[in-house]
Amino acid sequence: MMVSLDGLLAGWMVLNDLLGALKEREVFIPDLTFADLRNSKMSIEYLRSFGSEMRSEGQCDADTQLQIEMENKIQRLRSTLMVWAEENGGVKYRNTWEARFDAAMEGKSKKYKPEPQVPISDIPRDKQVDFFRIRLPEDVPVEVVSEIAEDCGVNISLDGERYLQVSGKKDCIRDAMKKLGQVFYGESRMK
Repeated sequence: MMVSLDGLLAGWMVLNDLLGALKEREVFIPDLTFADLRNSKMSIEYLRSFGSEMRSEGQCDADTQLQIEMENKIQRLRSTLMVWAEENGGVKYRNTWEARFDAAMEGKSKKYKPEPQVPISDIPRDKQVDFFRIRLPEDVPVEVVSEIAEDCGVNISLDGERYLQVSGKKDCIRDAMKKLGQVFYGESRMK
């Protein structure tokens, strides 16, 4: 049985906190680990942006496959980070983080409860139009996002505090998501 998207995001939040805790302990963290964690969040947010549309319309098998891939990637990141936690803090330290991760993935953690999805506004609800919504990092110039949108043939709009809404044809949306991830988070190297 697949973990819910909220569970995946909550698990991601725990891993992000663990990564920060390891960095504070001056543990060397490869750049690829940071990139994989960021790319995972972007993909999870992409899937979460579909919300009920994915479940009710039986949104494409590719989205279900992406959700399975994200669950596997989060589990691989968990394994790696837990080994580093044990190496640098002992078994009890690792067990504490594993308990947090498990509670978050099961939706039993109040601390790691994802914010509810904000509805995507002003996007046509046509079956030929797909969309996603992400929060842009603070240092992202909007001009770069506009160029990517033009290259990929998608529509974009900023909504509220740096939330980017992207809409267009499914293939164009996937292309835009990959390019945004590579530009802002680095290329994913985890297989």
